[in-house]
Amino acid sequence: MRKRMILATLLITGLLAGSAIPTNVSWAASKASLDKINRELKEIQKKKKQQQQQMKQAEQQIGAVQKEQQDLQTQLMTIDLRRNETQSKLDKLEQQMNETKEKAANAQDELDEAKDRVAKRETLLKTRVKSMYERGNVSYLDVLLGSSDFGDFLTRMEGLQLILEQDTRILEDNIRDKETVETKKKEIEHQLTVYAGMLDEAEALKAELDKQYKHSLVVKAELKKKEAALEEDLEQYGQQLIEFTKQESAKYAERVRAMSASSTGYKGGKLALPVADGQFRFSSGFGVRTDPFTGRSAGHNGVDMAAHKGTTIMAAADGVVIYAGYYNGFGNTVMIRHSADLVTLYGHIREGGIKVSTGQSVSRGQKIAEVGSTGRSTGNHVHFTVYKNDVAVNPMPYLK
Repeated sequence: MRKRMILATLLITGLLAGSAIPTNVSWAASKASLDKINRELKEIQKKKKQQQQQMKQAEQQIGAVQKEQQDLQTQLMTIDLRRNETQSKLDKLEQQMNETKEKAANAQDELDEAKDRVAKRETLLKTRVKSMYERGNVSYLDVLLGSSDFGDFLTRMEGLQLILEQDTRILEDNIRDKETVETKKKEIEHQLTVYAGMLDEAEALKAELDKQYKHSLVVKAELKKKEAALEEDLEQYGQQLIEFTKQESAKYAERVRAMSASSTGYKGGKLALPVADGQFRFSSGFGVRTDPFTGRSAGHNGVDMAAHKGTTIMAAADGVVIYAGYYNGFGNTVMIRHSADLVTLYGHIREGGIKVSTGQSVSRGQKIAEVGSTGRSTGNHVHFTVYKNDVAVNPMPYLK
């Protein structure tokens, strides 16, 4: 942005500076040479316009590239957030996996303990069966019938009941231990399988996000390189545009010389009033005056002619418009070169009040603008300056 502001300032400065013509130059231009100058001027203006279009295209391309970079930066931030989220998910899954593996190890220990208990119970049952085998085929009924009396019968009955209950409890404990531990082990193994699948998916997503991030960084670097190249092109176009502007300004000056030599330009003498007599009053003169803004004494390089807003401003003499636009404290301004050494300036023109364009030939008394109060102004008026050899002089002797 700063480069473009400097470029705009250079263009205005080059235009005004290039229009200055030494007074010791003499001409003998003919109508034919004036036509030739006009053709050359049009060619320069054509090149200048093409250069301006190239600059505009370059600026649009730079804007598009910068927009791409902004979008890409947003995309990078989004990818980075997803990468962080995925990494957090991976860390959590790994923690859950480790906890589940620890549970699986504990479950295996419990299963081993259960197997030991089952083995001990089975050994007890086998011992009882072996004892029964060694003693012969003695049934519980034989034991009861072998009682010596009723008391012995009850004792034997109670003993058999205890044996039966113990055997039943051993079998039930075996079944319960096996089912509980096996079920728990299967649940843990299933959970480990699920976690492993989730971990694989998260790792695949993380890898894909890393790939996207690296690719985006490459694209970002390429866009930055492209922007730098476009900025370099824009600067080169700007320098070329300055050169064309200087050529254009010089050609305007050459045309003024040709017009003056062929009796079509200002020859000196009385200048016409820029505002018709009776439609204005002189509100400030040339030289030192009290500045209306600061209240201090300050130089004033022209005369002020107060008039109603919209009052017609006329060219003081024949000439060529060398500037038409906004110019510092003068606000909207028109400048006309009348000869090699004479230029007039008309300032504070109202918004939209400029009626001529740069390069246009104007005649004495032709409407060029309308009175206003743009720029550094406290009321509607036209500021009129006469430049003699690029130095502001008192306009009053030229108007009398």
